[in-house]
Amino acid sequence: MTEDMNDLRISAEADNRPAGDRELLIFGEGDGALSKDTGVKYTKPKLGYLAIALLGGIVLGAAVTILAVSSITGGLSNLRLIKNMGKYDSSVISELMQKIDAYHFGDTPSSDKLVEEASHALVDAVDDPYASYFTEKEYTDYSSSFNGRYCGIGVLVQKPDSTGSVIVRVYEDSFAEQAGVKAGDVIIKVDDKEVKDISSNELVDLITGEAGTTVDLTVLRDDRKLTITVTRGEVYVKRVDSMMLEDNVGYIYLSQFSGDAVKEFETALNELTEQGAKSLIIDLRNDPGGALNIAVKLCDMMLPECVICSMQGKTTEETEYFRSDKEMYDIPFVVLVNENSASASEIFAGAMQDNGRAKIIGVQTFGKGVVQTTFRLDNGHGYLKLTTDAYYTPNGTNLGGTGITPDIAAELPEELKTLDVYTLYTQHLEEDTQIQAALKELKNN
Repeated sequence: MTEDMNDLRISAEADNRPAGDRELLIFGEGDGALSKDTGVKYTKPKLGYLAIALLGGIVLGAAVTILAVSSITGGLSNLRLIKNMGKYDSSVISELMQKIDAYHFGDTPSSDKLVEEASHALVDAVDDPYASYFTEKEYTDYSSSFNGRYCGIGVLVQKPDSTGSVIVRVYEDSFAEQAGVKAGDVIIKVDDKEVKDISSNELVDLITGEAGTTVDLTVLRDDRKLTITVTRGEVYVKRVDSMMLEDNVGYIYLSQFSGDAVKEFETALNELTEQGAKSLIIDLRNDPGGALNIAVKLCDMMLPECVICSMQGKTTEETEYFRSDKEMYDIPFVVLVNENSASASEIFAGAMQDNGRAKIIGVQTFGKGVVQTTFRLDNGHGYLKLTTDAYYTPNGTNLGGTGITPDIAAELPEELKTLDVYTLYTQHLEEDTQIQAALKELKNN
């Protein structure tokens, strides 16, 4: 499954903060104080970088040394490298670029392009699956998408097959809805490009684009072929959906710990309790994680005074603990997870399980036990995301490679395993054995 905003390719990251501030996202932690009003703020500036901690299954630094490449007016021959504290010999890069400038026959990339490619390659060579180098534009796009804001039409689609791509969901008040696109439509062409058997990424690239531009979707609807023109624009994909189920059970689906998830989650809780909910199902299936500060805030809503998680590694001199206060929503609930519940999802589920607050239902989670920090490089040279720390559940367990074992095991029927969570709870509620197991647990207790 994929969203046209390419949301599921993002595994947990954050927003821009002023140099010296570092906000913990569900992939990380750092040195600061946890505040219910302001989240986690780092009060100790470190080399003027922006650090963003991530916890997504896909997600802080004392004495971090960053190799900065500085371009000086006059061409490649005047390119120089700034060596932080003289620790690294980067003369080979300078020499390579000078030789390319002097002797390459043919079109030579600009110095900015060479530095950009070298930066990507340098970070790739670290062999850290969660590490990335971003140019300023790449990071802006990445951060916007992570936070649920992107330029597109507002649909959730399946991976294309030999016919096309099924539109699973048309988001409320989106440009697609305004144009008449409907859930269940099968996209067979985007503009003049057939989409059968192309990759999800290719489909995302075809559908998204600059605000104000249009895209033609050729779709199959029942036995008809229709072409619908949709104007692209800024879309916000909300992170929380909710509804009332039988026996006064409220249901909350959290798709990612990012964007306005805290506000949306609290609104859903209040609305469900006003509607008479006596217990809750919190569904974290297929939730890849997000920001640590959001995970901590959501845990704080549901837990009494206790430890939520801890972190240790390159950005902390000693173990950093994140705690909840005494105030909480005093309502019984269970948590649904699956193999794609990762990072921030695992922090939330682990905090509930270790503190005896809620039963975990489903299958073994992804198992991501490390945290990434995003550093803002000097002079507009971009951003570096790097694995810097490990996180631990309240009982001191690192989930890397193992994940969380549910208290109650529940597998989905094979024919439902390829469906997204939205389709499961809107169209297959009775056959969804994991939701049914949750309803049974709440009824019996």
